[in-house]
Amino acid sequence: MSRDPKYDVLFEPLQIGPKTLPNRFYKAPHCTALGVERPGEQAYFRAMAAEGGWGAVNTEYCSIHPESDDTPYVSARLWDEGDVRNLALMCERVHEHGALAGAQLWYGSKHTLNYESRVPPRGVSQVPSDYVPYQSCATMSKRDIRELQNFYVAAAKRARSAGFDIVNVYGGHTHPILHQFLEPFYNRRTDEYGGTLENRARLWLETLELIREAIGDDCAISCRFGIDTLRGGKGIRAEEDGIGFVQLADHLVDLWDFVIGNLEWGEDAGPSRFLEQNFQRPWVEIVRPYATKPVVGVGRFTSPDVMAQVIRSGQLDVIGAARPSIADPFLPKKIEQGRLDDIRECIGCNVCVSRWAVGAARIACTQNATAGEEYRRTWHPEHFTRAENADADVLVVGGGPAGMECAVVLGKRGFRRIHLVEAASDLGGAMRWIPRLPGLGEWGRVIDYRRVELGKLRSVEVVS
Repeated sequence: MSRDPKYDVLFEPLQIGPKTLPNRFYKAPHCTALGVERPGEQAYFRAMAAEGGWGAVNTEYCSIHPESDDTPYVSARLWDEGDVRNLALMCERVHEHGALAGAQLWYGSKHTLNYESRVPPRGVSQVPSDYVPYQSCATMSKRDIRELQNFYVAAAKRARSAGFDIVNVYGGHTHPILHQFLEPFYNRRTDEYGGTLENRARLWLETLELIREAIGDDCAISCRFGIDTLRGGKGIRAEEDGIGFVQLADHLVDLWDFVIGNLEWGEDAGPSRFLEQNFQRPWVEIVRPYATKPVVGVGRFTSPDVMAQVIRSGQLDVIGAARPSIADPFLPKKIEQGRLDDIRECIGCNVCVSRWAVGAARIACTQNATAGEEYRRTWHPEHFTRAENADADVLVVGGGPAGMECAVVLGKRGFRRIHLVEAASDLGGAMRWIPRLPGLGEWGRVIDYRRVELGKLRSVEVVS
């Protein structure tokens, strides 16, 4: 099968600075708890999305200096040459599949834990963190500002050495210090780095200029910018500083990466129970007219029709995704091959981000059991090896989500006969009634996907 022509717009290449994005699919930066401490898993996890057709694949937040240490949370890092070698493996694997690799540069200031380094963070002003308990900071001097900018430049150079194509200067979710400088709630300075928008944006603009000078035309420079923090008087609003910063920085970037929300993640990674796909559209449409460079945005995009419409309408130039790319790393290829019924759609349950936020646990996904196990267990979401004892018959008792998944995998591994036995009149277990609860209709995709896959396997017999 081949793709429907109405999706052609999703597969058009796009120039971003010195690099060419092969299509309009962009695996956005997102946490995994893999970082540089598990370089093999980092490389294989990210490369799986590249194999699946994502045109660009990014790291999670990537610390630029030991002062920005988030232990026990595991970030990517570009502190030294050892980190360069670790992340180079990711770049090599991603490039093998023809995708671009991006590194998201981050300095967290007072919003980092620093449990390992135990270094007091430098801050915009001496305002304690409203996110990390008991964490304060020292107001940065002019010398501190220059040193911080040198940290960014050194990390950008290391990213280039590792083989990254995109250097993403991260300023979203009020987490990085660049965004903290922009917010009057944090920025109480009275010098040329405080007060007016132009002054509050000065550090960010100067840093972009320095990075551009340092890496030249070797890498594209993207800017992940939180256009609206959704925090009322405590943050910034899209129609004010959101527009203003884009106007000030547009000439310094090759790609805009727009997000919304703050440190709590509840808005940017909103669950499906409360937010539909493309829920960030109202804020993006406020700022988009002021960006002359290509724009990528997120919003839990799962429908190919919605994606194509978003590009055609001009809302975005590139479809960004974190959760949908975890649930199905092969989403782009399935669209390209006309296999829409095979798409493993994200249900927006947020087990991926909640595991990280609550316990710093490594990536997991309700829909994709292979996520995070591509290297350690050599699991693949689409390719299955024939089992050594495939001539056996297997009885699977219980037709809930786990039993259905078990029968699907057994069938794809070539077992002769699989009997999936369920006492109830229909498959699904608890997922027969959970999707009927208010706002949880999309959770029914857990059963829908596996029901379709079971229907394609002649070796599986369902007994209910």
